[in-house]
Amino acid sequence: MTHLRQQSKPGGQRAGDVVRHVGLPESYGVIDGLPVTSLEQTVLDCALTMPPLDALVIADAALAHGLRLEATRDLLARVRKPNGKARAALVLDLAGGGSQSAWETWLRYLAARLGLPRPVLQFPVRTHLGVYRVDLAWPEHPVLAEFDGQVKYTDGAFGQDYSGRRALVEEKRREDAIAEALGVRPIRFMAADARDPDAVARRLLARFPPDVRAAARVDRRLPL
Repeated sequence: MTHLRQQSKPGGQRAGDVVRHVGLPESYGVIDGLPVTSLEQTVLDCALTMPPLDALVIADAALAHGLRLEATRDLLARVRKPNGKARAALVLDLAGGGSQSAWETWLRYLAARLGLPRPVLQFPVRTHLGVYRVDLAWPEHPVLAEFDGQVKYTDGAFGQDYSGRRALVEEKRREDAIAEALGVRPIRFMAADARDPDAVARRLLARFPPDVRAAARVDRRLPL
């Protein structure tokens, strides 16, 4: 579905795959001769119209490209129509700089849906092999979680001389070093796990102490 902003109300025949919004944003830029909304306005429009997970992926990625969250919240406060405002506010609250892939955002979204505390992103762990960063961490409990893509274990994935076997060995050394430093191993998830998000939730929740599990409540505002 394509969303289009225009100054006046549409007339005549309408395409079924185009949603038209009347009213231009306060400011916009021009790329290759075409008017485009700002990063903040674009993220807000996505948060107002898309499912929460999809919008959160976009917001997380935008943060890596300079998105100003407070400026985006200011734009949201000036939106008159109530449709989507509560959902957009929730997405902006969940957005976090540090997610390095859409799958990391997906994992954090599932944790938020479970009602778990907000994790630390790209948590640094000092080991005897150096400092490693873990995708999601709840150091006070302690729980570590990572998304593991299969592509990095495939020969040639990042160049002709890239060895998937070597990457697997290095990842094993990294995980052992983290476990030695903190006394806990990261729980790992892969793309195939998305077929059964309830199983992902059970595995993740099981890592937490009983008091955290007892306090966790599914946030129905965050659909799967």
